[in-house]
Amino acid sequence: MLPFVSLVSSVQLTPDIVDDILTAAEAMHSVVLAKRRTALLADTVVALIFLEPSSRTMLSFQAAAQRLNAGTLLVHGKESTSLAKGESIQDTMKLVSGYADLIVARLPETGAAVPAAAACSVPFINAGDGANEHPTQSLIDLYTIRRDLGTLEGLHVACGFDPLHSRTIHSLVSVLSQYKGTRFTFVSPLGLRAPESLKHMLDARGVVYVETDDLAALAQADVLYLNRLQEERFADTKTFDTNRHRYRLVSDMVSARNRLILDPLPRVDEIAEDVDRLPQAAYFRQAHNGVPVRMALLSLLLRKGA
Repeated sequence: MLPFVSLVSSVQLTPDIVDDILTAAEAMHSVVLAKRRTALLADTVVALIFLEPSSRTMLSFQAAAQRLNAGTLLVHGKESTSLAKGESIQDTMKLVSGYADLIVARLPETGAAVPAAAACSVPFINAGDGANEHPTQSLIDLYTIRRDLGTLEGLHVACGFDPLHSRTIHSLVSVLSQYKGTRFTFVSPLGLRAPESLKHMLDARGVVYVETDDLAALAQADVLYLNRLQEERFADTKTFDTNRHRYRLVSDMVSARNRLILDPLPRVDEIAEDVDRLPQAAYFRQAHNGVPVRMALLSLLLRKGA
């Protein structure tokens, strides 16, 4: 069981908690591989409130709930709710709490997960709040790294190409920086450097990191964690248009030092398709790992074990 009712931020994820969730996910993986269902959540209803576009997160949470035999309620898009009429997110969460046993929500506003969770009378999972965080994606990333490399310690991770806006980079760095010997290289244009709050956290933990705009730095890392430039987060498109094709991984750039290539997807320009054939390319497997990880999290938050 988990020591919290809701998962709002990756700050809640200590190594011990991560280990419990990933261990439970391993058990759920066997259910997924066998294409079976379990009746673990047969007496529950999970509400999926997605107010921002989503494919992998929404579908994998749906698949996770259905593999557990939970009933599901789905809202996709603000325009289909009373939020479009001016209802507050707090009132929406209070309302849905009466219909479901757990709420998963993706919210477009940075920081909106905190007041949303506070308004819920049932467990809440942050499925992404603006450019802020995406804690369940960090669990999927960690699960994939541990399965492929056998450890979460002593890794050099290169994060590109939009550390400023990428909530998946923020959450992964927040959790992985707690592990012994981890260091980071942030690769991005100057205007898209990691936020000061993230760097202050790394400084406080004594974690080594460097920032560079040089793509050659990718060759020195064990893990490449790449994410598209977040076009929808840009105040203007000049920086996006200037860099979208410049910051791109092609197969010739991948070195023998690179042991794993991850991307939370969707892929836009950041990874060329010729990288897909390389043994280090794990991003589609990473996406599929979302189902067992989210199965484990749903079960543990609903106190059903795993």
